[in-house]
Amino acid sequence: MVTIKDVAKAAGVSIATVSRVINGHPVVSEKTRRKVLKVIRELHYRPMPSPRRKSTLFGILAVLIPDLLGYHYNEILMAIEQYAREEGFDTMISVPKGLPSRELEILDEYFKRRVDGVIICELHGSENILEKFLKSGIPVTAVDYKMTEVRVDSVNTDNVGGAYKALKYLYSKGHRKVLYLRGPSSVYSSQDREEGIKKFLAKHRDMEVYFSKSEGFEPDNGYFTVKTHLAQYGKNFTAIFAVCDYVALGALKALAESGLKVPDDVSIIGFDDSPFAPYTVPPLTTVLQPRKEMGIVAAQLLIDRLKSSQNRLCRNVILPTKIVERESVKDVGNRGVE
Repeated sequence: MVTIKDVAKAAGVSIATVSRVINGHPVVSEKTRRKVLKVIRELHYRPMPSPRRKSTLFGILAVLIPDLLGYHYNEILMAIEQYAREEGFDTMISVPKGLPSRELEILDEYFKRRVDGVIICELHGSENILEKFLKSGIPVTAVDYKMTEVRVDSVNTDNVGGAYKALKYLYSKGHRKVLYLRGPSSVYSSQDREEGIKKFLAKHRDMEVYFSKSEGFEPDNGYFTVKTHLAQYGKNFTAIFAVCDYVALGALKALAESGLKVPDDVSIIGFDDSPFAPYTVPPLTTVLQPRKEMGIVAAQLLIDRLKSSQNRLCRNVILPTKIVERESVKDVGNRGVE
């Protein structure tokens, strides 16, 4: 069995220095840290032997996930767990519920338990809390979360392209005035979807999009936003684009209560391709977000890095979206798209 002494000898440093690197201690030069981590990978050293299996790895991946409500993170998590299990890894799951203090507690616990790697679905606190993982050589992968610096592998949906496709689809059906039901401005996916809308508008000056003043991901956001807009401005749009299918669900109810039929009076398109989208009345046209693939690729990136002894550049995988056409969008003009 490889010991810390073997690592220290091969790296030409003291045992204390190896210990500092393993524990992410800041008082180690970058050159020394890289040298020690290289030896650790080459010798397949682990600070303590696994009590459960004869392996150079503990066989444990840790996942930090914002919540288990709805379908979005659930589907990502199930895909992570399935792929990890097939590769011989168990998953440890924690839900900080958007509390930065809880995120810190959970990540400290993950670090103490010497997990093999960590998958981050979202952070509400500072990304600096990942520093000790990165410095100690424990790989981190981000899924459905855009890191401010490219220091870890990541996998995301093409939210910009997805929103662009949604506007292009509505445009092709003759719609020129669209109400957009916004998501939280603090969330990267909402920001990217608005960027996609603005990119389309920059190329199509004859289309107008009304951005809702309120924002959110819940059905209530769609319901009250549509009610408020209709009360203030009337039906000055022919179509609604909702930031997600949950918001579209609330919008459908608001339209029905206002005596407006979908798609005869108002068309609507969502984003996600949720499990309930085929069962709304009418069935919801939406942008497919590949949640299962996101989870699989995230686990794959992390496990590939764990099994490789090479220093690879960080990989940023962007998965494509596509329009899932159902019955909630009406062709109002049969005009072509540029």
